[in-house]
Amino acid sequence: MTRRSTITSSANDKLKAVRRLARRRDRDVFVAEGHRQLRRALAAGVGVRAVYAAPELFLGDADADLVALADRRGADVIQVGATAFRSISAGRRPDGLLAVVERWPTELGTLPMNGSPLLLVAQGVERPGNLGTILRTACSSGATGLLACDAATDVFHPDAVRGAVGTLFHLPVAGCRTDEALPWLREHRLGIVVATPSGARPFWEADLSGPVALVVGSERHGVSPAWTDAADETVAIPMPGPSDSLNVAVAAGIVLFEAVRQRSARVPRSPVATAAR
Repeated sequence: MTRRSTITSSANDKLKAVRRLARRRDRDVFVAEGHRQLRRALAAGVGVRAVYAAPELFLGDADADLVALADRRGADVIQVGATAFRSISAGRRPDGLLAVVERWPTELGTLPMNGSPLLLVAQGVERPGNLGTILRTACSSGATGLLACDAATDVFHPDAVRGAVGTLFHLPVAGCRTDEALPWLREHRLGIVVATPSGARPFWEADLSGPVALVVGSERHGVSPAWTDAADETVAIPMPGPSDSLNVAVAAGIVLFEAVRQRSARVPRSPVATAAR
């Protein structure tokens, strides 16, 4: 890697630009902080435009190797002093790596529909941290994609990217309105299973082993009537304790991993209708 001068002032124009990018949505790029984020971005082959590196904060030799790889891939590497780097970091214990990454298309057509899709639909999610955790959970379950419908936040929001812990770079993601999603799911013959407190039966009784879209709703309002009306199945997560609700990311994880269990066991249950309406 070419030897570079080090930015030591937090008032540097490049660092000001990074802070603005972290506060405002940009149509072209987003911020991804940390070793794991950068490693996964490079592994996924997405466009990494710039890497801000503070060697004083590195946690091991792997960090320098990662910066060198980004440099070879064409990223602009900017060396930053530890104090100056903390001015652009959102972490409590920054590891000295922050990347500016190119956004990619998130249209419906980017979601893979081959085989037996397991798609998570997150409708109306408002908090970017929740959306990031949902992303991480969906990726961990082996879901084939995440569809963010009517989202009040952005999958490239810094808090969503941070909550996804690098999985954003590996899980296909799309965003659209409900009135676009429903006919698209029918066209691809996916069963629609909606998780809601008023669901008709416990989630483990639904057949989640075939092509299916699992739907969870917003933190305050749950799933909209458009989804419950269109559902082939509504399911609930029984809660014997005194709480009347679950965090949306937790609920998504419970239902997703029931789908994982069923698909691993390959035990058929009462089928979800996949009628083409």
